[in-house]
Amino acid sequence: MKSIREHLALPNPRFVCKAPSGLEEFEVPLANEAGQPASPQQLALLEQLAGPAFATLRPLYEAFDGLLLHHHGETAGLFVFPIEELAERNDEWRQWFTALDPSELYEFQRSGFAFATIVASGNYFVAHEGRIYYSGHDDGDDAVWGENVEAFFQRALSDPTGFLAEAGCYTRYSDGVTDDQLIPERFLHD
Repeated sequence: MKSIREHLALPNPRFVCKAPSGLEEFEVPLANEAGQPASPQQLALLEQLAGPAFATLRPLYEAFDGLLLHHHGETAGLFVFPIEELAERNDEWRQWFTALDPSELYEFQRSGFAFATIVASGNYFVAHEGRIYYSGHDDGDDAVWGENVEAFFQRALSDPTGFLAEAGCYTRYSDGVTDDQLIPERFLHD
């Protein structure tokens, strides 16, 4: 989980966001929250819940039992669910498919395991057969977002604003004064 550890160590992380008018820029200070490494009991629960996806997710949860990245006020970017929330979150994700015939789903949606989301998107990152996929409720596809969990986080954290835009541009920040929704355009740190 090298890419996560390096990202968490960056001093003074922030997004440069533009107002809808495009004339003003705002710097939004960011915080990241990382859970402690999962205990042996928590890892046993993860194995029970995740089934075949356990091998893919184990390195992540051995390092962090949950992550909240690029947090400011009510807004955050990527949220990796703590183990205690995984059963509920997978039930929530699968609710999107109740009206569909299983033949209409991608293989990763039929048998994958959701472990993260872009906050406020209703979409989920899913581990399946060692790879990470993005299950969007709008116009989803079966593109691989990471050949493994480390590659997924390298993609997510090497260009956080690009990643959030690719994931549907759901992450919007506030200047605390207006009702403007500020979209991150650049990621900076000291």
